[in-house]
Amino acid sequence: MLIVALSLLALPVSSFAHQVSSVSLITHLDTEGRTYFLDAAMAVIPSQEQERNDQISPEEAARQFAEEYLSVFFDEKEQIPEIDIERINTSDEETPQELQQQEVLVKMTGSIPKNAREYLLYLDPSSPMAVVMVAIKDEKPERRMQVILAGEYSRPINVQPVMDEDPFEVVSQEKRAVASLGTSEEKAGQQKEERGAFGSGWMGPFDGPLLLILLPGVIFLLTLKGWPTVIQLGAVLVGQNMVISLVALDLISPIPSAEPILGGLLATLAGETFLHRKLRWWRLVALVVAGVMAGLMLTQRADFYRLFVEPEQVGFGQVILYVTGAEIAVVVAALFSALLLLTLRRFDWYEKSVIQPLAVLIGAYGSFEVIKNLF
Repeated sequence: MLIVALSLLALPVSSFAHQVSSVSLITHLDTEGRTYFLDAAMAVIPSQEQERNDQISPEEAARQFAEEYLSVFFDEKEQIPEIDIERINTSDEETPQELQQQEVLVKMTGSIPKNAREYLLYLDPSSPMAVVMVAIKDEKPERRMQVILAGEYSRPINVQPVMDEDPFEVVSQEKRAVASLGTSEEKAGQQKEERGAFGSGWMGPFDGPLLLILLPGVIFLLTLKGWPTVIQLGAVLVGQNMVISLVALDLISPIPSAEPILGGLLATLAGETFLHRKLRWWRLVALVVAGVMAGLMLTQRADFYRLFVEPEQVGFGQVILYVTGAEIAVVVAALFSALLLLTLRRFDWYEKSVIQPLAVLIGAYGSFEVIKNLF
């Protein structure tokens, strides 16, 4: 008890003074004027002792939060914005002075670097809370807000000058080249969208984290028999396709922390190889959940954001094309894994020299992803 008391006394006084309790933020991006403006509303709560509140004002608490935890990036290069502070009292007159809650408006302004392509907001891992953000690009808000967890980036937002009516739509060089050849704009746009949706879905698992490729491979560590492998692969695809469709149609919001969950599931599924070789019902449940996590990771990709978050309206055909591309990618990865393992299965050393080392490696990598993302 003495040690605990001494440690509490050793803490800085400012840690008991005014503290930021919640943050909601609006990002304004002007792609024509090449400026950005972050308008953050921070609720600041005081300590119960006025002497400690005098050590750090609400304005200083908000400034410290902005400087220590919020980082503005353009093309992965951090920017240093100018900060302006304004305090607003949100408590009524009957609230005692020492308990009145303050709201501080923090305005962070700066210029978008020349030739910059993407905007990102980063929340430091030591942040005590998540931040809710809405982006307004060229006076037009995006379709859904973002919840940025500690240690994570916001979804990337393209800040190149736009040439279409929709400021969130990215005009690619390929589309401009087709238009310059004399093809009608409507037809060229439709062809580009179709190719973009299917191609983005197809490349998503291959361009994403290694976990997305290891997921179909872990299926074959348990057994190479026909129906059990088909059922397991189907469970993964059901989870993945379902969540991609729901997020693309704006029926649910994506979960930013899917990667450590998928890592833990992969480690568990790989570890099952050392216990038995029969397909249990709970393994199918785990594979469905793993498919859901893989789908959520795909929804965090920049291509998905461009296709399904930035536009005001999303066509159902676009969703089908993206889902089909991602599904084929998983099937191809599974077929490649099956072909490789079937080739090696005829050797006597297959079990001890192939399956068990692979299970250990996949389990270790999955555990590493859990530790890396959580700590």
